[in-house]
Amino acid sequence: MAEPNLTLYAESDWVSPWVFHAMIALEEKGLPYRLEVVTFPMAEDLRADLRERAVIGKVPILVDGDAWITESLAISEYLAERYPAPDYPRLFPADLVQRARARQVMSALRTGFFKLREERPTSTFFGAAEGRSAERKPLSDAARADADELVRIAAALIRPGATTLFDAWSIADADLALALRRLVAGFDPLPAAVSEYTAAQWARPSVQKFLAHSTAPR
Repeated sequence: MAEPNLTLYAESDWVSPWVFHAMIALEEKGLPYRLEVVTFPMAEDLRADLRERAVIGKVPILVDGDAWITESLAISEYLAERYPAPDYPRLFPADLVQRARARQVMSALRTGFFKLREERPTSTFFGAAEGRSAERKPLSDAARADADELVRIAAALIRPGATTLFDAWSIADADLALALRRLVAGFDPLPAAVSEYTAAQWARPSVQKFLAHSTAPR
């Protein structure tokens, strides 16, 4: 297989959970890539060009030769199949049931928890906020219900002492850890196993690579 020639389009504020997902996928795969950082609001000529090339003209965008792909899950699915194991590390579990569960978790995180996402945006722990104490703001009843459901799901899946959801790391771990960081940033208590899992995920080199960009001086 030829040496990968990949480009990732990211947003200049470095607070997008979807750019986070795509970068983590590339880093965990060990694939070389270059970054194109897009400033928002996006210039109309650039938006038109991206729509022409990728159909959906928003970041993240993965470019692999003539393939221009948007949407974070589409990007990680593409990378998993284009650069498969055993030549490259896995992004999804090898076990069929675990793989389905990983997709179940990622789908739920994208299609729900809207009030929690609204009241605890990624800007509370990415960008300039990373590493800085955030003012605690109580969640509304609706956001608290989201938070309780998120913790319930995490506690049901994370075994005591485990640092991954399944037998080995998967891209679902990155998404779940990011969702749980919304609670960490607001100083909400987490069960011990969930807290330890989240801290272990946040310490991964791939996550630290994203944070290095997120906290870099603008």
